[in-house]
Amino acid sequence: TTAARMEAAERAIVLAEALLAEARAGQTAEERARAERLARLMEDPRGKELTIALTDQCFRSRRPERIADQLHYLLERYGAPRFMEWWERIGLTLGALMGQYLPSLVVPPIVARLRHETEALILPAEDEDLRRYLAERRAAGIRLNLNQLGEAILGEAEAARRLDAYLALLARDDVEYISVKISSVSSQIELTAFRHTVEVVKARLRALYRQAQRHRYRHPDGRVTPKFVNLDMEEYRDLDITVAAFREVLDEPEFLTLPAGIVLQAYLPESHGVQRALVAWATARCERGGAPIKLRVVKGANLAMERIEADLHGWPQAPYTTKREVDANFKRMIEYGCRREHAAAVHVGIASHNLFDVAYAMVLREAAGVEAWTEFEMLEGMANHQARAVQARAGGLLLYAPVVRAEDFHSAIAYLVRRLDENTAPDNFLRHVFGLEPGSPEWTLERDRFLDGVRSCNTTLSDGGVLSTSRNVARRDLTVTTNVVLQDLTPFGNAPDTDWRVGENREWIGRVRADWRERAMEIVPLQIAGESVAGAGEVEGRDRSRPERVAYRHALADRAQVGRALDAARVAQAAWEARQAAERRGL
Repeated sequence: TTAARMEAAERAIVLAEALLAEARAGQTAEERARAERLARLMEDPRGKELTIALTDQCFRSRRPERIADQLHYLLERYGAPRFMEWWERIGLTLGALMGQYLPSLVVPPIVARLRHETEALILPAEDEDLRRYLAERRAAGIRLNLNQLGEAILGEAEAARRLDAYLALLARDDVEYISVKISSVSSQIELTAFRHTVEVVKARLRALYRQAQRHRYRHPDGRVTPKFVNLDMEEYRDLDITVAAFREVLDEPEFLTLPAGIVLQAYLPESHGVQRALVAWATARCERGGAPIKLRVVKGANLAMERIEADLHGWPQAPYTTKREVDANFKRMIEYGCRREHAAAVHVGIASHNLFDVAYAMVLREAAGVEAWTEFEMLEGMANHQARAVQARAGGLLLYAPVVRAEDFHSAIAYLVRRLDENTAPDNFLRHVFGLEPGSPEWTLERDRFLDGVRSCNTTLSDGGVLSTSRNVARRDLTVTTNVVLQDLTPFGNAPDTDWRVGENREWIGRVRADWRERAMEIVPLQIAGESVAGAGEVEGRDRSRPERVAYRHALADRAQVGRALDAARVAQAAWEARQAAERRGL
C-alpha cells in the first residue's frame, strides 16, 4: 500500500544518511582527490566536451600520427580543460604540439596515461594483472562480475572469437561470474526471423552453460558451485529474443539444475511485466527440481541510443520519457522481487549507486527476510567508498567489472564515453555525491526525487497490478492494404517503419511469409492496351530464398509486341495529360 511504502521510504532516508556518513568516514585521500577532480569536470562543460571528444575521436586509432593530429585539432577547438591541474594542461598542450613532429615518441605515453587513468573503471585482461586484481578483491570479500568489452561484431568469425574469450574466462579457476551480451556471440540478430535467431542464440548459450557446469568455482568458505553466466540486456530490440532464449535453454533437462541470470532495465515499461512472467516460469521450474535463477534489476544505460533509434524510424521512444517514471518502476520491480514467495525462485540483484534506492531495498529485504536471496551490485571504480559502506551493511557486494586487453583498449572507448556522459548527467545521483551531506541542497534534491518515485509507484498500474505501457506502440493495421489514396495536398512526411520489436508485427510478417511459401506458381501474361495476349516466349522466375523453386513464369514480348505497347502508350498520353492532378493521384 502507499502508506506502507512511505513508511519504508522514511526508514530508508534515515539509513541512507547513515550509509553516507560511513562512506565519507572511510573515503581514502586518493578517492577524495578523484572525486574532487570529477566534481571540477562537471563544473567545466567545455572540459567535459573535450574529454568525451578526446576519448571518442583520438584514442580509437592505433596510428600515432592520426592521434596526434586529432589531439591538436581538438585542443585548438575546445582549449585546455579547466578541470585539470595546471601542469596537466601544460603537458597536454605541449604533447599536442610536439606530437605533430614526433608522434611515435609523444603519443604512446599519452595513451598509456589514459589507460592508467581508467584502470579503476576498466580492469586489464592480461593474465597476471587480472589474477592479481581478482585475488585482491576476493581477499576483501568482494565478488566480481566480469564483462569482456569489445566493439560491435560484424560477422560470425568475430562472434566465434568473442565466444571463445568468454569460454576462456569461465575456464579460469579465479573467475566466478561473467556477463554476456547476445549481440556479442551472434552477429545475425534479425527480428523478422525471430525463431531462427532464438535458435542461433540458444546454441551459443548452450556452449556457455556447458562450460559453466564443467568449470566449478571454489568460494572462500569452501563451497563449490558452477560458474555463473549472466545475460546482459542491451537495446530494447533484444529484449524478447534474450528472454526467450534464456528460458528455453534453462528448461532443457541438461540445464535444469544450473543457476543462471538475466538483466531487466526499469526504464522500459515492459520490464515489470517480463519480471512477473519470469517469476511464474522460474517458480514452476523450481517445482520440477530446477535451480533458482537470478534477476539483476538496473535502471538502464542506453537511453541516448534508444532516442536516436526511435527518431530514425519514426517510432515512439522505447524507454519511459521521464526520470520519475523510471525511478517508480525500479522501486516497483525491487518491491516485487523482494517478496518472499518470489525471491525464493528468482534471486534479486539490486544494481544502483543511489544510496536512497539502496537503503530502500535494504529495508524491504529485511522486512521480508530475504537477505539470503538478494544482493547489491555496483560498478567497479564508481564511488568505491560508498561501495564499501554498502558491503559492510549488506554483508556482501558484487561489482560489475569491465575487462579489456591493452591491444584492444580502443574497444573500451564506448563504455568510457557512456559512463562519463551518464554519471555527469544533471539528474544522476553520482553527479551530486561529491558534496553530498545531510541537509545540503543536493541532499534535499535527491531525497525529494526519491520520495517522488516512491509516491509514483502506483500511478501507471492497470487492473490486476500489471504495469501498462506509457507509450503508443506502433502496430500495423492488418485490415488495410498498402495502397493509400491521398485526398488533398498535405505536407510530405515519412511513414514510420514497421517496428519488428512489437510481437504483433512479427506475427503479421510471419503470416505473410507463410502465405507466400505455400502460394502456387503464377503465370504472368503480357498485357498490351488493356488486353491479355500470348507472348512469344516464357521465362522462369525463381524464389531467391529457395533457388530450387520456380515461383512464377512470365511471358516474353517479341519486337512487334513491344512496338504495339509503345504505340498504345503514345495514344494514351494525351488523355492522361488532360486529367486533373487529383484524378491522376486517385487512380
